[in-house]
Amino acid sequence: MGKIAFSVGTVCFSWFGLILASSILVACIVNWYHVRRYDEKIDTLLNLTLLSIPMGIFFARVYYVAVNWNLYTDNPSEILQIWHGGLAIHGAFIGIIMTIWIYSRINKISFWRWADIVTPGLVLGQAIGQWGNFINQDAFGYPTEAPWGIYIDYWYRPPGYEQFDFFHPTFLYESGWSLLIFFIIIMTSWIIGKRKNKPVSGGLFLLYIILYSAGRLVIEGLRLDSEMLGIWRLAQVVSTITIFLSAMIWCWRIKSLQKL
Repeated sequence: MGKIAFSVGTVCFSWFGLILASSILVACIVNWYHVRRYDEKIDTLLNLTLLSIPMGIFFARVYYVAVNWNLYTDNPSEILQIWHGGLAIHGAFIGIIMTIWIYSRINKISFWRWADIVTPGLVLGQAIGQWGNFINQDAFGYPTEAPWGIYIDYWYRPPGYEQFDFFHPTFLYESGWSLLIFFIIIMTSWIIGKRKNKPVSGGLFLLYIILYSAGRLVIEGLRLDSEMLGIWRLAQVVSTITIFLSAMIWCWRIKSLQKL
């Protein structure tokens, strides 16, 4: 499958861009439903969406370029060509969380409540967006003889692995894990909605962050293209720190609620 889906005149539409746009659209639809369950204003969701999308993409690209700067030193114009791939999920987290936090502070709304509201759409959009790696033939793992191994064209294989044809589809593992998290979040949200005593807000969001980071911690160990921090894989270091910080914040918020 080629990277270009179709063209209109001189304008080309890439599969990567279409998949990214589809993931955003699905996230918006899911969050529109979720905001109604929380009985909040659609206008607030619309504002957060319009601000979070460009900030999430921007920080996802900045993060990726920063940790892979050696790939762009000789060709800086490639930095703007995001349709060639290169978006880091941890960078997207930074952009989206920062946007929601700043907006909530300015408009005096609950950051944690709105983080919970957008979580289902965020995780489902992430599951769909991972398929952009399939089109670009990146974010794959070590060679494998498993029946679900993905064929990688010769020119996309890393040095030293040219003799192998099939590799672990780590993008598929991450997509499947995100899809499972989505169902967990939806079920948890439904159970919470049935309870009279509501738990501390932010629980859904922190649960998502912890579960995703735990999965990424394992999946990252299979990848061939990991950014390194010395002898450690950067994504695993970030995921480990994120798990502990999220768990600490969750416990702190529960204790704070109990003192009220």
